[in-house]
Amino acid sequence: MTVKNKKQAKEITKLLLEQNLLFTANISTTKVFRKSRATGLIEKHKQTVIEGKTKSLLFAAINTLLRKNYSKNMPMLYAVPIVYMDEEKTKPLRDQTAKV
Repeated sequence: MTVKNKKQAKEITKLLLEQNLLFTANISTTKVFRKSRATGLIEKHKQTVIEGKTKSLLFAAINTLLRKNYSKNMPMLYAVPIVYMDEEKTKPLRDQTAKV
């Protein structure tokens, strides 16, 4: 998900980890390039990203919790599926996140 800033990223990560909705999370700041509709020029912006590992079945619960707590500044939340993962590594993820 992309968020307002690092402070918000840390708050969200803590909230989701406390609720067992994430197994792990990485917070990073990256550069994003996009074309301005107004000027047609390429612009560079900083963006704070939370990459969290969890079960796909928890997406709706995460979205609901974020909408409740960040209604005025809702992060851009999206899912990228993990297509393959070693079975030994999936067990802790399943065991340490909320039951669905």
